[in-house]
Amino acid sequence: MSSIRDRNVFGAFALMLGDDIVRAASSFAPEAGPAAAALALLDHEPGLSIRTLAVGVGLSHAGTVRLVDRLVADGLVERRGHATDGRARSLHLTAAGEKASAAVLHARDQVLARGLATLSADELATLTALSERVLRACVRDVDHAYHICRLCGYASCADCPIEDELRQRKAI
Repeated sequence: MSSIRDRNVFGAFALMLGDDIVRAASSFAPEAGPAAAALALLDHEPGLSIRTLAVGVGLSHAGTVRLVDRLVADGLVERRGHATDGRARSLHLTAAGEKASAAVLHARDQVLARGLATLSADELATLTALSERVLRACVRDVDHAYHICRLCGYASCADCPIEDELRQRKAI
């Protein structure tokens, strides 16, 4: 049986790492806020639409359009024609955007490495297995998955538990 103290300690741990990740990732993005997540998501899935990016970064459609406008002006993102919808635009990182995304994801990884360094290899494997179990149980749908994974290093997650869970549910 879990106690309120257990949940409280875990909540503090999760917030500490989350805050540190956002702070470190944002320091390598052109601006604070969701720009780092936008770069990471576009690295993960080139060609995203504004709608999908908005869901992932947690902004309104209009707010995401303004964010993309700034990222385009900074030379990090470009809009291209959509493969199947002539009215829609797909978003892609430029070479500079790829470098910025790599820096964001490296900063995130460094925070996690420092935060988890106190654990033994066996403890880390246990925490990973438990984290995968919770992620699988809590992911609601594809939109939620984009939001959960907004700062994930997708290339390093060969067997993504969230994607696997959604595939098993046939949600993707």
